[in-house]
Amino acid sequence: MSVANQSLASEKQPKEYSFSSERGRSLISRIIQQYVPHPAHDYVLEGIGKALDGKDVFAVTPTGSGKTGYMAFTALVVKVLKEKPEVYPEAKDVAQKFPSNPLMLSICPTNYIEYQQVSTDVQFSLPALVINSDTIQEAKDKKLPDLWKRAEEDLKITIILISPEQLRSKQYETALKHPSFYHRIYALVVDEVHLLLTWGKSFRKPFQQIGLARSRLPDSVVLIALTATMRGGYPFRTVCRFLGLKAAMYHPIRRSNQRHDIQLIFRDISSPPEGYNFPELDWILEGKRNTIVFCRSIRLGNRVHEYLYHRDKRMGGNPWTVSERLRQYNSLSKEYNEHTRVLMHSQKCHVVFATSTLAVGVDLAGIEDVVIYGDPEDVDQLLQMVGRIRPCLREMDTAVTHRGIVYFSANARKRAEESLSRKPTGKNSAMLEDDSSNMDTGLAELYLAECKVDNIDQQYDNPKQDPHCSCPTCTRFPSPSARIPCICSGCSPEPTSTSNPSTCRKLAAMTPDVPKKHKRITKPMREHGTRQLKKFRMELFDEADPKSSSMLSPDFYFTDEEIKVILDQFASISSVEDVARLVFRNQRLSPHCQRLFESVQLLRQEFEEIKKAEKLKREEAKTNSILASRN
Repeated sequence: MSVANQSLASEKQPKEYSFSSERGRSLISRIIQQYVPHPAHDYVLEGIGKALDGKDVFAVTPTGSGKTGYMAFTALVVKVLKEKPEVYPEAKDVAQKFPSNPLMLSICPTNYIEYQQVSTDVQFSLPALVINSDTIQEAKDKKLPDLWKRAEEDLKITIILISPEQLRSKQYETALKHPSFYHRIYALVVDEVHLLLTWGKSFRKPFQQIGLARSRLPDSVVLIALTATMRGGYPFRTVCRFLGLKAAMYHPIRRSNQRHDIQLIFRDISSPPEGYNFPELDWILEGKRNTIVFCRSIRLGNRVHEYLYHRDKRMGGNPWTVSERLRQYNSLSKEYNEHTRVLMHSQKCHVVFATSTLAVGVDLAGIEDVVIYGDPEDVDQLLQMVGRIRPCLREMDTAVTHRGIVYFSANARKRAEESLSRKPTGKNSAMLEDDSSNMDTGLAELYLAECKVDNIDQQYDNPKQDPHCSCPTCTRFPSPSARIPCICSGCSPEPTSTSNPSTCRKLAAMTPDVPKKHKRITKPMREHGTRQLKKFRMELFDEADPKSSSMLSPDFYFTDEEIKVILDQFASISSVEDVARLVFRNQRLSPHCQRLFESVQLLRQEFEEIKKAEKLKREEAKTNSILASRN
């Protein structure tokens, strides 16, 4: 055949179907929309297309961005194409490369992630099986068939979710020798893959077995690695080496992991670390916001829980519901944790005291604040914990209402400076050192950084602007943009009384003019005064420059603690100078001392009216009591 004829024949030969093409992504989207009420994000379709084309995928997208779709939607598309090839003739030939009764393996770091993903898979008509130490024991207790035996024989199962420990089990070894199990596997998913850097070097050694897992699977198996927190440079290269990923041999997807809908605030711990009183956390009860409090150990979590439990009682909290409103979440009790999640979803539980068990991959609706009490292990853990706040879908880029508040130890600055003086800084610093006494270099950089947001962008190689996602959800509810000016606590420091609520109590205690008991205001006066001073606070907030006030909460202008101090010292306030002495730490309130003093003077008149009404009420009660005794 001549060269011309060969060229003509090659032109007539149809090109191999590509799921990564616009046509292929359109097909994937159509299949997904038949089973899912909302279309997939463009970046999820991108990853699925590459995986279906046989290319490994490493996706880094922010918390709450739909990473589960990479796994569930890939399994869904493969299942549909194998079961209904006649419905999608354009992909009929290429779909033959997938094995019959296709099976996906997913390795999850925590049991709850497995259970959560199973519930998602069921919604998409994807039969799934969870295999971990708990489910294996449960099957034995109920005298059910061995789970690995079921995995080998049940051809309807499309996804098996396993814990890292199972990679070293004899049952897993046996299953891989079973042809009907081994040859069905077409994809291996590793969720929260950043944990290879930390869990693999410490208490979860089996996590590093993930790097060997793929080498024991068929060569055609694609790898899908997922996380929201994968630092660039050395950490990223280290994880790729664990997974056997080589440059240009996989498809990277990296979107900014910034959560501009959350204000990041750093504070200092003022309580003794081994003590039982934590007054800097009193605001959690006073604010009545849905909050997760992360503590580094179960023991510390118990002490913080006990302190706020008893404080809630002293504040007049309902003793019959306190055990539902304040809950713990740790690795000690699976049943207790399940009940806690139920209470959180039903909005009956408002404060949860948790360990890192709740830090990755757990979706909880309605969380407004995340508190990390004590230095986190690294920046990854910090962002994962703060990421338990789910994104709010808003049609407009409105003011931030959610907060991630990190309480650092008293010697954090010293440890951070020592860490950076000993080791190289930034992305290329060594990450796998075993000296746990050192502060992680990335965390040290973030702690000392003037702007926390900028530092996170640098450490995670965040793109300045993500490619536009054309899905209906992102079109209607675009991701919040960066705040100008930035509202992290580095760029917008809190008033001292807000960042350390105990300051106001100490300030009040140091005030020389302590009112005598007969001059202190009554409870009705205090309630009325609190309402009026909060109205004054809103006036200051409404009058402020919209460009700055929209980024802050009204509490920045006049904190609840400062209102309490004003009312505690009410009888001793006789001049503008007295007011200034009480609120001098708040730079936003100090310029308005004259107006605040005028409000105090007005309250003084109103308190006199309340006092007269109370006196009249007491006299009426006394008269009624005398009349009743005579009768």
